[in-house]
Amino acid sequence: MSIISGFRTTLPLLFLSITIPVYAQTPPHSIETDSLASPIVEIPVKKRFVRAASSLVLAELIPWSYSKFITQAEFSNISLKTIGHNLKLSSWAWDDDAFPTNQIDHPYHGSVFFNSFRTNGFTFWQSAPAALVGSYIWETAGENQAPSKNDIINTTFGGITIGESVHRLTKKILQTRRRGFRRYINETISLVINPTNGFRRIADGEWGKVPGLSEKLDSTVLLLEAESGIRKMNMRDDQANFGVYGRLKLIYGNPFENYKTPFGSFTFNAEVGQDDSSFVNSVNIAAAVNGWLLSANSRNRHLMSITSNYDYINNQSFLFGGQSINLNLFSEFGLNTNTKVKTSIGMGPILVGAFGEKGIYNNRFYDYGAGGGYNANAEINVSDKFMFEVHYNGRWLGTLNGNTSSYFSQLISTEVEYALSKEISFSTAPSLFLVQENYKNSEDVHKTIPGLKIGFKYRLAYD
Repeated sequence: MSIISGFRTTLPLLFLSITIPVYAQTPPHSIETDSLASPIVEIPVKKRFVRAASSLVLAELIPWSYSKFITQAEFSNISLKTIGHNLKLSSWAWDDDAFPTNQIDHPYHGSVFFNSFRTNGFTFWQSAPAALVGSYIWETAGENQAPSKNDIINTTFGGITIGESVHRLTKKILQTRRRGFRRYINETISLVINPTNGFRRIADGEWGKVPGLSEKLDSTVLLLEAESGIRKMNMRDDQANFGVYGRLKLIYGNPFENYKTPFGSFTFNAEVGQDDSSFVNSVNIAAAVNGWLLSANSRNRHLMSITSNYDYINNQSFLFGGQSINLNLFSEFGLNTNTKVKTSIGMGPILVGAFGEKGIYNNRFYDYGAGGGYNANAEINVSDKFMFEVHYNGRWLGTLNGNTSSYFSQLISTEVEYALSKEISFSTAPSLFLVQENYKNSEDVHKTIPGLKIGFKYRLAYD
C-alpha cells in the first residue's frame, strides 16, 4: 500500500531548494577537479542513538496513523495475529501495489529511515542498516498484508541511495551564509525533502542559523542543469503530438574527486512533462560508493568505481523501475587545450526490476525480475562551446514474479549542444528505445521507439 507519496510532490521543491542558494556562476563545462582533492568536510553532529531510534519509530507511526485514522485504509488494521503471521518467513510474497507506490514511495520511505540515523551523527555505513530495519518493521508490523519481497529490496537499497543523496544536498543547501527570508525558505524546503534533518535542527536550536565563519564547509562543486523544451516520446505515433517537458540534473562532485568517500560524487536526474501515464516521467540516481584510481597525469586519468543506482521510468512508451549496482571505468582525455573527451563503461547486477506492459498478473500490470545491466557513455567538449554526447544502456531480466519469461531493452540516445552564453545553451537529443518481452502464454512484444527532445538548458554551479 502507499506509504509516502511525498517524493513525487517534492521534486519541484527540490528544484527550488537548489536554485535559491546558488551564487557562484561557472561556465557550462569548465569545472575542473583534482583527483587529490581534500576529503569532504562535514560539520560534526553528536551521535544520539535514542533520538535516531525514536525518529525511525516516528517514521513508522506517522504514516500508519494517517492510514489508520484519516484514510481508514484496510491494510492498516493490524493485530497481534497479523504480526505473528507476517513474522513467518513462509508468509513473504510479491505484492500488487501500483507502480509509483512500489518504485517511488517505498524507496522514499526508506530514505527517511536511513536519515533517522544519518542526520543524528551516524556515518553512511552505520546508517545503512536503518533502511533495512525500518522496512522490515513496516512489512511485518505496519500492514496486515503479507510482507513483500519487492518492498524490502526497494525500500532498503532505494532508501539508502535516495537518503544519502538527499543528506548531502540538504547539507549543501544549508551551509550557505545567506540570512533573512531566503534563509528560512532554504530551511523549510530542506525540512520537506529531508524531514529528519529538519526536525533535528529545530530540536538543537539550529533552525535559521548560518554556519560560523570558522567552520569548514563542503567545497564540493554542485552543478545544476535545468532544461525545458518540447519532446515526442514516440516519433512513430502519428496520434501523439510534441509536448512540453522539464528536466533537472544535479551533479555533485566528480568521479575522480573523493572517490573513497561514499557518495563523494553522484548524479541526480528528474524529468517531468505532458504524458498520458504520469507527470513524473523519470528519476535516476547514480552514486559512487568506492573507487580506485588506476592512472593519472596532466592530460589523462582513469578510475574504477562501484556505483549504487536507482531508476524510475514511467511514460507512455515504456516503464522500468529498479535497484542496481555497477562496476564502472571512468576515463578523461585531454586531446588538446580546447578539446576534452570523457568516457565511461559499466555493468552489474539488477537486484530487482519492475517492467512489462502486457496483461495483468496478481492484479498488477507489471512484472518483477532480476538480471543485469550494462552501459557505455562518451562526451566530447570543444572549448565549452560545442558538446556531443552518446549514451547506451542495456538491461536483461528474468522474471521472478509475473507474466513474462524474460525482458531485454536497449536505449541509445545522443545529444548535440551549443552554448549561447556561459549559462544558456541549446540542445537537441534524438533517441531510440528497443524492447523485447518474451511471454509464457501469449505473443511476444517487440517494439522500436524513436524519440526526440529539443530544448534550452540553464547551468549554474556553486562550491
